[in-house]
Amino acid sequence: MRQSTTSKQISSIPELKAIRGALFETSPVENLVNAAWNFAYSSLWNSTYFSTREINIAKEKIEEYFTLVENPRSAFLSFCQRVLLARQYVNGAKGRFMPLPSVWFDKNNEYGFVGTKDWYTQIKQVRLSLPAYKEEIKALAEAILEYGEEPSAQNFTYWRNYFIERGTPGLLNLFQVAAINQQYLKA
Repeated sequence: MRQSTTSKQISSIPELKAIRGALFETSPVENLVNAAWNFAYSSLWNSTYFSTREINIAKEKIEEYFTLVENPRSAFLSFCQRVLLARQYVNGAKGRFMPLPSVWFDKNNEYGFVGTKDWYTQIKQVRLSLPAYKEEIKALAEAILEYGEEPSAQNFTYWRNYFIERGTPGLLNLFQVAAINQQYLKA
């Protein structure tokens, strides 16, 4: 039987601490790419399993989009709004579907992400006269960006309340799905 000792033993082993640092940090553009992929996946393909290869190809195509622009944060906001416009289009009639992400994000596919540019340009034109036009999709893009940068309970609660107060349950649901996927899928 083992007996316990009452004397204190001094250890010569130094105390080790985990320090969060640069070893696995990602670049700002890579963070935007990951957040953009998460949002697109959550919005357009949430119930579909993709191979790692398919996800990586899609992310490469998204990264191309962010590296070709002057302001990646601004591009992220337009990216999210364009994804939402595609979601609305696909959900608008029977028979419409989303192809694989690698196909949809291909810059040569005029019926994919590239095709949403004109839709978004039209919305920006209307917003010149009516600033609140489709502001809820702009707000969701901002929510996804802010939550991606700071995934805190306070941030989550703020945006949850925002969508509840504005009576947009579909966008509230999409925000919550994207937040959950960001926290737990890490794809």
